[in-house]
Amino acid sequence: MDQAEGLRSIFQRQECIQRVRGYHQQIREAVAHGKTQKVSQLLSLLETAQLQLEATYEQTPRLVH
Repeated sequence: MDQAEGLRSIFQRQECIQRVRGYHQQIREAVAHGKTQKVSQLLSLLETAQLQLEATYEQTPRLVH
């Protein structure tokens, strides 16, 4: 992995983390306002975002010394 790929991976992971956090916040707000249909949709989006985040950890090769 070259340095540019490493940086892209880091930024991609950060974007995924922010997306997951955003969905968490939206879910909390939807639950507080009793919007059950919106909660269901957001949970589905959250699941996808979490899988994408997990994939960023699987892509990262281990450094060998």
